[in-house]
Amino acid sequence: MTGWRQLYEKLTRFIAEHPEVEINETFVSIPRNVRPEFYRLFDKVRMAFLEERFPELLDEARLLSDSYVKVEHEVVRVLKLDKISMSTKLHMFLHDPKNALMRELFDPLFDLLRGKIDVKTFEEEQSKNIENSFRNLYRAGYEKWVALSLVKLLEADRNFSISVTYPSIGRIVHALGSKHPAPRPRESKVLSLDHEIPQVFITPNLIVHSARVGRYVAIGLEIGIATWTASKVGERREWYPLKSIREKYSLVDLKPDMIVCVNERPEDVALIADSERICRPDLIIECMEQKDWYEKADLEKAKLHHNVLRPRLGTFIVSRKPVPEQVHEKLGDGIRLLIVGFDQSKLAPIINTLTCHDE
Repeated sequence: MTGWRQLYEKLTRFIAEHPEVEINETFVSIPRNVRPEFYRLFDKVRMAFLEERFPELLDEARLLSDSYVKVEHEVVRVLKLDKISMSTKLHMFLHDPKNALMRELFDPLFDLLRGKIDVKTFEEEQSKNIENSFRNLYRAGYEKWVALSLVKLLEADRNFSISVTYPSIGRIVHALGSKHPAPRPRESKVLSLDHEIPQVFITPNLIVHSARVGRYVAIGLEIGIATWTASKVGERREWYPLKSIREKYSLVDLKPDMIVCVNERPEDVALIADSERICRPDLIIECMEQKDWYEKADLEKAKLHHNVLRPRLGTFIVSRKPVPEQVHEKLGDGIRLLIVGFDQSKLAPIINTLTCHDE
């Protein structure tokens, strides 16, 4: 395999041999007649940089992509969806991870050609950039794989989206302190794994009717901070005042990976939190995609979320990699650890827990 530096030299020779190509600090001009060959070489440099320095990350990304795309197709088929939506960047990473990571190198490689940085700086800075981007995208992608795998295992037969009119920033600020009707779910052909910004209410990303559980199951990802207060919340759920939680635990916000709520009516699981309160979940699911997550603060965060929100059916930690036996001993009451990898069947205890408990 030709190293990326050799390919970069070939690219710079091509530019030198074609004086009509102009690349400097303030100006870029690549005439149409040489553009295809320029970008062919440009892309080979980016690809070689990834393949040379990050072969293991590319293998991991490919496994995640294959696993995600498979479950995505299954969920789209079963629910007869038009699409599953998410951020453009994450969508590309999950469907074409190498190309998604190559995009991270587009502007920096032009900076190198312009002389703004040298080769050593490019290598150092972009190695960090790729690692950070990969880590963030992989974490989000693994969470999405877990969420869709649960939808499949729940034997979902209907999908609902949350109908919220997202106002402008100015209207949000103007409306702070006033109360608004809680969002209502409606049957939909689109399953959204992303939230609109800003979040005036914290709502589930998806609500499905589960043939397996016989009720409606809501899954909320990326829990944030709501800016509006609901004029009325569901009486069938238990609610915690956020002010008391923040004062007691010195918290600004709570960010479990997934909050799961179950009820006999979709409207009773359509709101997770507003600016004043948060619902008591039925389950919390924390996704640990890194192999050494237990050596960091992740376990303590999971225990904090569990102790603060006291989910009715407990907390599951979904780990992609095996962990030492002593980690199991540190979990505490009501927290269960599942070593899952990409084996959907290992998520069965979550479904069984929802199935075996009534409201």
